[in-house]
Amino acid sequence: MKTFASSISKVFYGTLIHSRSIKEIEYIKQGLLFIDDQGKIAKLVKGVAHDKVDASLEGVASEKVVHLHQGQFIIPGFIDTHIHAPQYTFCGNGHDLPLLEWLDTYTFPRESKFQDAEYARKLYTKSVARSLRNGTTSACWFATIHLDACKELVNIIQEQGQRAYVGKVNMNQNSPDFLVETTESSVRDTRAFIDYVKEVNTGNNSPLVTPIITPRFAISCDSELLTELGKLAAEYDLPIQSHLCENLNEIGFTMSLFPNSANYTSVYADHGLLNDRTIMAHCVHMKDEELDLMKEKNAGISHCANSNFNLKSGMADVRKMLNKDIKVGLGTDVAGGYSPSILEALRSSRTASVARNMETSLIVAELFYLATVGGARVMELDDKIGNFEVGKEFDAILVNTQVENTPMDVFDHDSVETQFEKYLFVGDDRNNEKIYVQGKEVRLPGAIAAPRK
Repeated sequence: MKTFASSISKVFYGTLIHSRSIKEIEYIKQGLLFIDDQGKIAKLVKGVAHDKVDASLEGVASEKVVHLHQGQFIIPGFIDTHIHAPQYTFCGNGHDLPLLEWLDTYTFPRESKFQDAEYARKLYTKSVARSLRNGTTSACWFATIHLDACKELVNIIQEQGQRAYVGKVNMNQNSPDFLVETTESSVRDTRAFIDYVKEVNTGNNSPLVTPIITPRFAISCDSELLTELGKLAAEYDLPIQSHLCENLNEIGFTMSLFPNSANYTSVYADHGLLNDRTIMAHCVHMKDEELDLMKEKNAGISHCANSNFNLKSGMADVRKMLNKDIKVGLGTDVAGGYSPSILEALRSSRTASVARNMETSLIVAELFYLATVGGARVMELDDKIGNFEVGKEFDAILVNTQVENTPMDVFDHDSVETQFEKYLFVGDDRNNEKIYVQGKEVRLPGAIAAPRK
């Protein structure tokens, strides 16, 4: 008969840090975190003295215990609610242009190259690995319109071990000739992509990859295509992602295309694309009635402050969103955002909130929450990931503040709390010593990691 001890694959002993709520970070010192063979958190014991560890293992073999040293702590993995996989190829380029010009000059020509599946595999391997190295254990990926390349992205994510929503992008209007679909081909290839992911997941009770319906934005999809995508989302019970109210020119163009909708947000609602599994990136220039509609539909927002600064789009009012109890997470929006790091997204979010209103700016507890639990809520996965509640899956980062070549310095006066804050605002991927998804250490190309069993 299977016992508790025999079901445990790993135990961590040391400092654990996670969000209890949007206003409260819990620092668990001398914690014992038990991970079972399904990658779930089986038990959490707090305040276990060093000499009481063995007695607290409940029969678990001592060699399964990972003892963290003073400069190490474990946090939940970061959740990137908006990132473009093909755009990593020009990450850091083109930030002298506003959104629509940037798309025409950089994005569309680069994305067209992904019609070559071999090229896509080479570039996507680097894109996913860089995301994981930065501690992103869950990501909402935009791919391109190309079916074979989208399949390659799914394969690579499976190989490397990230949790992900992956979207085949849909575009049938207002797009360059070299990057456009017909309505028929867009729907056909989207269905084929969904079926491919379902096939890949066959026999897996807890799959890592989920297909997500992905109209690029309303400008690039006519009403017929948007309607068909809404039907697909309902038929397969899938999440939905797109862009919303990022740029004033974008909003004006959208409303000229959809004059019968009350506003930009209503365009998606009118086509069956706004519900509790919808993730809308940016939402910089939202009317109150649009935020109210987002709340009514329980849709989520991906706040991409880094990108909004770089493309001169504006600064989203996250405080107003939170006051309305709208689900909000953070997105890197590579390559509008110059970094695939959620730490950079967190820092940009802090700057944007201060610039909007110093009196109501986001505090550290809120920023960390948005990077973890907030993202889980946006993905409707907060019953599975986001913090260290018993029963959730163990997606985590083992942070080492004293690793070789660390970008941050720790002094004698530093506490666990100040080391953690330094990591958030000074640390980078060098401090991410190990990354875990579903209880297993991820495999990164060129890195030595434990196999995913």
